[in-house]
Formats: sequence, C-alpha cells, structure tokens
Amino acid sequence: MTIDWDTVRCFIEVAEKRSLMAAAEALGMSNATLGRKIDALEMATGLQLILRGPGGVTLTDQGKEVLTLAKAGGDHLFQMERLAFSLKSDRRSLPVRISTTETMVSAVLAPHLLLLWDRHPGLAVDLIMSTELADLNKREADIAVRLARPKSDGLITRKLPEIAAGLYGSTGYLNGRDPDRLDLRQEKLAGLDNQFGDIPESVWINQHELEQSLSVQSSSIYALLEIAKSGAAIAMVPDFLAQRHGLVRISAPPIPVRKPWIVFHRDNRRNPEIKAVRDWIFECCQTSFGSL
Repeated sequence: MTIDWDTVRCFIEVAEKRSLMAAAEALGMSNATLGRKIDALEMATGLQLILRGPGGVTLTDQGKEVLTLAKAGGDHLFQMERLAFSLKSDRRSLPVRISTTETMVSAVLAPHLLLLWDRHPGLAVDLIMSTELADLNKREADIAVRLARPKSDGLITRKLPEIAAGLYGSTGYLNGRDPDRLDLRQEKLAGLDNQFGDIPESVWINQHELEQSLSVQSSSIYALLEIAKSGAAIAMVPDFLAQRHGLVRISAPPIPVRKPWIVFHRDNRRNPEIKAVRDWIFECCQTSFGSL
C-alpha cells in the first residue's frame, strides 16, 4: 500500500494536537474519517504510531521517529506548493505573510508600506493580526513578530528595538494638576487585561499595589490609547504611541520595556523576498521605537 501526503498530514496534525478530536476539527473532517486515515497509515507502515486513551493521543517510540521524518518531508512539499503556485500565477511571487499584534500592524508596519514598495515594487504582503504565535513550522506565516522570544526547532530569531511604555493622560484628565505629583492610588487607571497572562505591565501594577486603581482593562492597546485621549483615565501605553497623540506623561516608577523579536523558519533565511520584508520590519521598528 502506498502512503499519500494527505494521510501523512493527518498524522502530523494528530501528533501535534495530541487529540483526534482537535486534529479533526483543525483539518475540517470527522473523527471517524481521521481515525481511518491513521489506521491506513499504520497498516501501510506496519507500525503502531499512536496510542489512543481517555486523556488523548500519545506517540509510540516508532511514531516519534516517523513524525520527525514526516515533518521534514512536509516542509519540502510546502515549498513545492509555493513554487508551483508562483510559477503558474501571473504574480511574480506569493505574498509574504506577517503574523503580529494589532499595534504592530496598525501603528508600525502599515504606515511604512510605501518604504517597502519604493524598494521592492512587486512585493506583496499579508498583515495578519494575531495574539498567538503562528506555527512557522507549518507555514501559517512566513514571519512572526512577537514580544517574547520563542524556542522551537527550526526557527531563527532576530532582536528588534525595545518598546518603552509609560503612564499617560490627557490635559483634560489632568485639569491643571501637576503630572509629577499625582497619587496613582487615587487615580483611575486603564491597563491590559489578563488575556496575556503575567506580562511585565501586569506584574508592575501588582508590584506597586495599583490593582484597585484599575478602572478599566482591555486586550487592545488602541482601546487604552483612546481611553487616555478621551480624558477618562490614565493609561499604560507605549511611549511612541502616546507621543504621537499628544498625551502627557505621568510620573511613575519605571515600567519594564518590552523586547520584540522577528521570528522566521530557517528554510526561509535565504529567500530574497522574505529577507527584504525582515529588513523592512526592522527599519519600521527602528523608526518607531528608536535604535537598539
């Protein structure tokens, strides 16, 4: 019996999700269909690749070895698919897909697209807003920009300029008060919600016992910016955004800087289009945040 790529792709998804149900949902097929594909792969190889149990799926030792080879083959097949699409398309290349946060897309990259196109007129990009790190090993994106350095086999990271932040309010909120003499425990504060876990901003709030002053929280930096601009509260926002919108810095203990990273797959390190986009992202960040 021959082994087809679709069956191997199903095995990779099951192995990574550790669940037939989750893998079936991701692949858009029923549990029964996915189960038959895994059975067919085990029959074709003559090996037991997975163990099914109430807690999900675990790989056998043989399954782990097969997975390593399957993922390597999948990477090459993906590159063939991209090449075939490019060759039969009127476009010179596929869009370079960039996965990053709302703020990075809207405030840093989008305003500087002309800089990219002045140098590379035929280059297309997809700006994907996501709070999750795209799976670069599965090519969900070509480049990711994240505020934490991921650790995964096959990925290369490049440090970007740091993002400094502070507490900012409007002149309307201050109403003539000295921004250097406020008791923050008596003010209304706006900050990021717990969707992002124990991020430096949340830790800072807790360290300085300001939880009771948080009158509003949001997962959107732009929402916090608008809250500050409206005069409703003092918001913790990046310096470059606050300065861009004419907000007043409020005296406070130093807030930890964020350290963003460009992340890309090692197979793409010599791809000229992806390299051009990486360099452009670095320049955009340097222009917005300052030098390293």
